[in-house]
Amino acid sequence: MIHFEEITRDNLDSFLRLEVHENQKDQVASNAASIAQGNYSDKAWFRGIYFNETPVGFVMLSLDYVKKEYWVSRYMVGKDFQGKGYGKIALLKIIDFMKTLPDITEILLTYVPKEKNGADGFYKKIGFIDTGEDRKGEIVMKYLIG
Repeated sequence: MIHFEEITRDNLDSFLRLEVHENQKDQVASNAASIAQGNYSDKAWFRGIYFNETPVGFVMLSLDYVKKEYWVSRYMVGKDFQGKGYGKIALLKIIDFMKTLPDITEILLTYVPKEKNGADGFYKKIGFIDTGEDRKGEIVMKYLIG
């Protein structure tokens, strides 16, 4: 069962230890950096991703209710848990949660373009589409609601 829990002092170390594969490290910030940034942002919603009682990943959303901009700003599944379907299930649950946000019409995210093993293929399978927009070397994708 995939679910999300707040990151607390009791489970923090588990999420600090989660890492992606070496060839993916240039595609996502460390969980330590993400958690630190999330703690200082009034728009950040971040949680640990669990499979049953095992921490398997991390997600951080940027929820701007004023501008009505909703982003998946960080998303990672630990290297030992990739390829098992946890990432897909968790992202679909995140999308379902985000669909309940006020006035949401799309969910945005960015990815680092790679020739091999890029995240874009994963996001496209979920239903995200490229917008063609480049933000500091990262490509913006959107998921349309409705």
